[in-house]
Amino acid sequence: MRGHRNWAGTSVIAVTLWLACGVAMSGCGRGKERAALATKLEQRIRSAAKTGEAFHLSEVTDFDWDTLRVFTPYVVAEEVRQSLGNDWSGARDIYESECLLVFVKEGRVVMDLEYPRMKGDFSAMKKYRFSRDEARFAAPKDGRPLTHAVDSP
Repeated sequence: MRGHRNWAGTSVIAVTLWLACGVAMSGCGRGKERAALATKLEQRIRSAAKTGEAFHLSEVTDFDWDTLRVFTPYVVAEEVRQSLGNDWSGARDIYESECLLVFVKEGRVVMDLEYPRMKGDFSAMKKYRFSRDEARFAAPKDGRPLTHAVDSP
């Protein structure tokens, strides 16, 4: 009987470690994807600011999405969840120094990015929900916040 308890305890530990490793590995992959997206977006914003031309957000994404949601500073996690219409586990409070960009496909979050406002400020838009086709932005040369290309002068 004693050997049976040891085997059961060892099995529980092994399964727990296996699950923990799986969760950690899946998070690492998403972290790399987020970092790559942040880098591409920063480069595209800089380029657009130099030329004064608008850019389409789909130029920097390599995943499928149909809607972009922009959450600005001081929005709390509950508002994020309500706005998305589901109980997304990644919802959190948005701090003053960032905007949260949430990419959605058929109602499900496929990618999210905490983007520093000092690298590209999405907080001054007249609206905060964009279809893939509408997600065109202008980066003013003077460093002011980004604008939705439709709203640009």
